[in-house]
Amino acid sequence: MRIKLSRREIRKLFLFPLLFTFFMFNTTWSAGQSITLNFKDTPLSQVFKEIEKQTDYTFVYNNNFIDENKKITIIRKSDNITTLLLEILKEIGYEYKIINKQIIISPSSFSGKKDNKLRNTDELTKGPDLPDLIELKGKIISAKDSLPVIGAYIMIDDTKAGTTTDLDGNYSLKVPKSARKIVISCLGFQRLALDLYPLNLSRFKIIFLDESTNYLNEIVVQGYGSTTIKDATGSVSRLSKKEIESVPMGSSVQSMLQGRAAGVNVMVQSASPTSPVSVTIRGVSTLSSSGTQPLWVIDGVPDYSSNTSGDITNSLFNLNLGDIESIDILKDASATAIYGSRAANGVVMVTTKKGIKGQAPTIDVNIKSGVQKVNSNNLKTFNVDEYKFFTETLARQKVNIDGSLGYNEKFFIDESQFLKINTSQWTPDMLKIRSDAYMAGSTNWWDEMTQTATTNQIDLSVRGGTDYTNYYMSFGYTDINGVIRGGKSNLYTGRMNFETNVGKSLKIGLNLYGSTRVTNNKDALLTSIPRFRPDFQAYNQDGSINIIATNTTIENPYITYLNRNNGVGKNLNGTAYVELNIIPGLKLKSEGTLNYANSTTDIFNKKGTQGYSSTYNYRSLYTSEYSTKVWDNTLNYAKVLGKHDIVAVLGQSVESYNYKTQTAYGSGFPDEQILININSASTVGGSSDEYGSTLASFFARANYKYLNRYLVTATFRADGSSKFGPNNRWGYFPSGALAWIISEEKFMKNLNSVIPYLKLRGSIGRSGSQNLGYYDWMTTLSAAPYMEQPGIKPYSLGNPSLQWENSTLLDFGIDYGLLNERVRGTIGYYSKDVDNLIYTGSIPTNSSYQSINQNIGSITNSGWEFDIRAEVIKKRNLILELGFNIATNKSIVNKLDGVQKEIIMPYYYEWVKLVEGGKLGDWFGYKSAGRYFATNEEIYALKKTDMTTGAQLNYRTSREVAGDPYIMDTNGDGVITKTDRVVLGNFNPKFYGGFNISLTYGNIYASAVFTYSYGAKRMWNYTYSSVTSGLSTYNAYNNLMSSWNFTQDPFGELPRIGLTGTYNALSDFVIYDASFIRLNSFNINYRLPKQLFNQKFLSAIDFTFQASNLFTITKYPGFDPQGNFGSTDMASSYVVGTRTSQELIGIGAGVDYSRYPSSRTFSLGVKLSFK
Repeated sequence: MRIKLSRREIRKLFLFPLLFTFFMFNTTWSAGQSITLNFKDTPLSQVFKEIEKQTDYTFVYNNNFIDENKKITIIRKSDNITTLLLEILKEIGYEYKIINKQIIISPSSFSGKKDNKLRNTDELTKGPDLPDLIELKGKIISAKDSLPVIGAYIMIDDTKAGTTTDLDGNYSLKVPKSARKIVISCLGFQRLALDLYPLNLSRFKIIFLDESTNYLNEIVVQGYGSTTIKDATGSVSRLSKKEIESVPMGSSVQSMLQGRAAGVNVMVQSASPTSPVSVTIRGVSTLSSSGTQPLWVIDGVPDYSSNTSGDITNSLFNLNLGDIESIDILKDASATAIYGSRAANGVVMVTTKKGIKGQAPTIDVNIKSGVQKVNSNNLKTFNVDEYKFFTETLARQKVNIDGSLGYNEKFFIDESQFLKINTSQWTPDMLKIRSDAYMAGSTNWWDEMTQTATTNQIDLSVRGGTDYTNYYMSFGYTDINGVIRGGKSNLYTGRMNFETNVGKSLKIGLNLYGSTRVTNNKDALLTSIPRFRPDFQAYNQDGSINIIATNTTIENPYITYLNRNNGVGKNLNGTAYVELNIIPGLKLKSEGTLNYANSTTDIFNKKGTQGYSSTYNYRSLYTSEYSTKVWDNTLNYAKVLGKHDIVAVLGQSVESYNYKTQTAYGSGFPDEQILININSASTVGGSSDEYGSTLASFFARANYKYLNRYLVTATFRADGSSKFGPNNRWGYFPSGALAWIISEEKFMKNLNSVIPYLKLRGSIGRSGSQNLGYYDWMTTLSAAPYMEQPGIKPYSLGNPSLQWENSTLLDFGIDYGLLNERVRGTIGYYSKDVDNLIYTGSIPTNSSYQSINQNIGSITNSGWEFDIRAEVIKKRNLILELGFNIATNKSIVNKLDGVQKEIIMPYYYEWVKLVEGGKLGDWFGYKSAGRYFATNEEIYALKKTDMTTGAQLNYRTSREVAGDPYIMDTNGDGVITKTDRVVLGNFNPKFYGGFNISLTYGNIYASAVFTYSYGAKRMWNYTYSSVTSGLSTYNAYNNLMSSWNFTQDPFGELPRIGLTGTYNALSDFVIYDASFIRLNSFNINYRLPKQLFNQKFLSAIDFTFQASNLFTITKYPGFDPQGNFGSTDMASSYVVGTRTSQELIGIGAGVDYSRYPSSRTFSLGVKLSFK
C-alpha cells in the first residue's frame, strides 16, 4: 500500500525537526554555566575536584608524572573552561586535551626543542646505576578505528620510569638495556605488556591498543535505577551492543531474545508480517487465560500492550530495533520485586539510545533489502493428479470397510453402479468413479498463493550533544511482504530523546516515540488453500470467481486474496521528566508518561467467503483505542562512607489504563465495489465497549556494599489495584538478597589471574499478578432488549473475595570470570511457588451466570540455568568468542481447588489432565504399541469372551479394522475404555537454550546464533482432524500420503484415515517430538578501510549480510516445531450454548494449527556514518 502525503503534511514533517533543533540550541545557550574558583596554596587535586563538581568534566592523569599535591593559587570566575585550564596549568608545566568530557593532563614538552612532538624522557631514565639506554620511538593508535591514543602511559616494568603519548599519539622513551618489559596503559583500553627482547625497534614504531571490554563494569538497568554486573545481587541477563546490532532484518524486540539468555524461551508463531511472538521466563506462573508474558519496561516505563498478539498497535511489535541501546532481563525476586504485581513472569528492561554530551552530530543511514522464501518443511497441498489418486483410494477403501456409500463417498463413487454389484465377493476395484466426480480445473494452489517476498528497511538517526545538552533522533521505514500472496506490512517510526542541564542542579528530559503500521492481512489464505480442490476452476466462464454454493466451508483462494482485511495502527508514547540534585548524592526525579494507541480494522468479505452464505457479502469496521497514564516520583540517594557504599531509592507511582472499542457491521451489499458503506447493507448492526483500571504503588529499595565484596539488597513494594474488591485491593511484595564477591578476599589474590571474579549470591522474595478481568470482583449485567423494549440480563457473577496471585521466588547463583575474565558466566538454581491461582470455574447450570473467577490451587516452577562465554582466541586482529546457555524448568501442580484431585479437560475432547503432584502441560490420552493393526485376524485374536453371556467383546467400544492404532490395554481388563488413558508426554521442553559463535578479524565481524529445545511434545491438530474426519471433498497436505491407507505399513507415520469411536480421542499418534536445533541467525559485517573513502564527511561505511532460519534439525513433521500456536495462554476458552468455560489448561502453545509456514530470510545492507 502506498501512502500519499499532502504538501501540508510534508511541511509538518519537516517542521518538527526544525523546531526541535531551534529548541535544542536555544536551551544550550540559556543553560551556560560559569565556574568559580577561590583557592590559595591549595593542592592541584582539590582544584580538579572542584571543577568536576561544577561541570560535567572529569580529569584523567597519571600521578607518576603529574604532581597532584603541587600547590596553586587561583581566584577566578570564568564561563570558558579552556581559558581557565590554560591559566591553571601553564605556570606548572602541564598541558591538557579535552576528549568526550574527559580532560587528559600530561607534562608539557621540554623547552628548547622546536617542533619536537616526541617527548624526551632523559630525566626519567638516567641515573648513576643505570647502564646504556635504548631509545624507543613510535606511535600508539586504537585497534578499532586507527585513531591516535592520547595520554597513554608507557612504563618500564617494575619501575616508575616512563612517559606519555602526546596529542598525536607519539611517544619517545629511553630504557636501560637491563629492562625486560614495557607496559602500556590508558583509560578505556586494555593493558598491554611488550617484551623488550629479542630487540626489534620496528615493533615499537606502531603499537595498537584494544578497547577495554571489562564486562563487570557494564551498567545493568533495573527498576528505578541501575547497577553494574559486578554489584548485581539478582539474576540478570544482558544483551550486548553487538548482539543487538547483528539481529536479522525483520526481527522484533521479542524475537531477538531467542537463544541469547538462559531461562528465556522465545517462540515465533510464523513468518506472517503480523506474527505473534511468545516470551516466557522460567516457566509459566498462572493458570488464567492471559498473563504468561513478562513485564516489558521501555526507558523506565511499563508497557501494557506487550502480549503475544501481533496487534498493530503493540508497542513492542512496532519498536525500531535501531533505537535500542541495551536489553536487560531480570529473572529473580531481587531484581523484579520492585515492580510488584506485574513481575511474576519476569521483567525485560529496554533502554533506547540517548545523545552524547560534547559530541558533534553523528548521522547514521542504514539501508537494508532482503527476500523471504517459504520454509514449509516440504509440506504442500495436492495438485490435481495427486488429489484424484488420494480421494479415489480413500473412497474405495471406505466403501469396502462399511459395505455402503457414505455421504462423502457419494461425491466420488457411482452409486447406481454400486447397487448393481450382486456378489458378496466384490473388491474395491469394482467400484466405478462418477463421471462428474472431478472438475476440469487444474490449479496448484500452494504454488499459486505463495511467493518469494521482498523486504526493505531504511533507518536514519542523528546523535550528538553540547556541553549541557544531548539528543537522539531517528526515523525509520520498514516494508515487509508476506510469503503468502498479498500479505503486507508497512511500518513508519520516529523517535526523539532529548535531555539538557539547566543550571548546576536541574536536568530536564523528553522522550517521544511514534509509529504507524499499515497492514494487509492475508493469513486466511492458509485456511482456504488446504480446502479448495485443485480441480475446481478458479473462475467461471463469464469471468466471475467460482463460488461453491453448496458448501460454506470451502472458499476459493481468489476470494480470500481479493477480500479486504486492512489495518492501520498508530502509537504515540511520550515521557517528560525533571531531575533535581538536592545535595551531593541525593536526587529527586519526577516523570510523567502518556501512551496512546488507536487502530482501525476494515474487513470486507465477498460472496462465497467461508462461514457466510454464498449469497451475501459482509463488511465490518472495528476501531479501538487505549491510553495509559503513568506518574512516577523517586528519591535516589548514593553515598560512600569509607568502606561503606549505600544506594537507595524511595518512590511512588500512579497509573491509569483506559480501553475503548467500537464495531459497525453490515451484510447484503448491492455490489462489492462502490456501495459498500455500512448504511448500504440490507442488515446492519454494531457494538461498543469501554473499560479501565487504576494502580497506585509505593516502593523502596536499598543496596549496601561493604569492603567492595559484601552486598545486601532489600526491596519492598505495595500495590493497590482497582481490579480487586475493596477488602483485597492491596498486595505487598518484599524481597531480600545477599551476595559475596569472593574474588575480592585476600586469600584469593594469588589466584587473581586464574579466577579474577567469583561471586556467590542468593535471594528470596515475592512478586504478584493481577491477571484477571477489569471488573471480575463485581457482578455485572448486560443489555437484553426484548420485543423492541430495553432490558437487562445477568452477565457475570462477581467475586469480591478475589485475591492477588502471589509468586515466592528463591534463587541461588554463582557468577564467575576465569583466566583474566576470558571465560565468564553463571550457574544458578531457582524455585518459584505460585499460590492463590486465579481460575475461571464453571457454576451450576441452573444459574443465570456462566462462570466465576476464583483463587484455587498452586504450582511450582523450578530449574537450573547455566551460561558460559569464552574468548577462545584473543589477538589484536583476531577474536573468536563462543557462548552457550542451557536451562531446565519443571512445572508441578501442588494443589487444585481443594476438592478435586484431578481435572480432565476440555469439554468433549479431554486432552489435558491436571492432577495434584502432576506436571503442568501433560497430554492425556491413549498409548499405542508404536504400530497399527496389520490384519483383521490380529484384531480378532485380542477379543475376549464375556464369561457371563458368552458374547464376543470388542477390543474397544466399536469395531476395529486394519490400519487402526494398536492401543494398549494399560489396566489389563481386556477392553479399551477411558480408564486406559495415560500421560502421553508434556508440552514443555526438558531443557532449552542457545549457543553462538562470533569472529572478529580485522574489519570483518561475523556471528551465528543457534537455538535448541529438547523433550517438548506437541499435538499436530491438522493431522488429528484429517485422520479422524476421514474422506472429505477438501484438498489436503501431502503428508497424508504417509498414512496406512497408502503405505500398508503397520509402523508408518500415520494410521488409517477415517478413524472412528474411541480412536477419535487423543492418542500418541498425533503427539510428536518437537525437539530441534536451529541456525536462528547469521550475520557478517565488513567495515570499509578509511583510506578508501573521503573521511572529511564520512566516518564509517559498513556492509552487512544477514540471514535467519537457515536450517532446522528436527523430527517434527509440521511447518515448524515451535510455531503455529493458537495462543500461549495457559488457558483458552470455549463456548457451549450460552456458557463459557476454560480449556487446554496447562498446554499453552502446545497445539500446532498449521496456519502459516515459516520462512528463510536473506538480506544485504549498507550503513553510512557521517560526522
